[in-house]
Amino acid sequence: MQTSNTLERPLPASVPARSRNSFGAILGGAILVLLGGLWTLDVAGAIELKWAVVWPALLTVIGAALIIGAWNGPHSGPVVAGLFLSIAVVAMAAFPLPSFDGGVGNRQFRVTQQASLAASYEVGVGDLTLDLSDLQMVESATVQVSAGAGSITVVLPPSVPVDLDGTVGAGEINLLGERGDGLSVTRHYESEGFDSASITLSLDLSVGAGQIEVTR
Repeated sequence: MQTSNTLERPLPASVPARSRNSFGAILGGAILVLLGGLWTLDVAGAIELKWAVVWPALLTVIGAALIIGAWNGPHSGPVVAGLFLSIAVVAMAAFPLPSFDGGVGNRQFRVTQQASLAASYEVGVGDLTLDLSDLQMVESATVQVSAGAGSITVVLPPSVPVDLDGTVGAGEINLLGERGDGLSVTRHYESEGFDSASITLSLDLSVGAGQIEVTR
């Protein structure tokens, strides 16, 4: 009786496919590294970090990740994120927002003499209050006030003619009754007789996300 031995060929080892969870973790880690690196450079004074820089950088990371991960199938999450970031980049190009300079926390300034009036006041994240209610002006002045995220409150001198320009990326504005809210909001207010006055005050106010309020 003749027997034959049947040799079984070992099945080739399958290569486990890279899971989408790991792809998302890698992408999320890359974004965190990018943000941390940009923020570190800003704190060190090597660059001036602005939203107009952050959004395109994030968009670049997501685009590169989608190209690298295309072989592993579609990734709807990053695609949706990339779409929203593309919209944000266009909005930043049309309406530039302030940088993160100015630190974090609340800032309160009360100015009574024009010699102490600075050309600009800013906060990165927080609330900024500029009290000019007792300011004695001897000549015209222009002041810029900005906040990355938070609120700006300005109290004007009682009788000085003013020219006010306000811009908010997302939030609301109230310039002596000139109100607006939503996305990319701009408002302007000019006192009657501003052009003919000998002493005037001009304010350029901008907030990335938050609120601007100017009162007397």
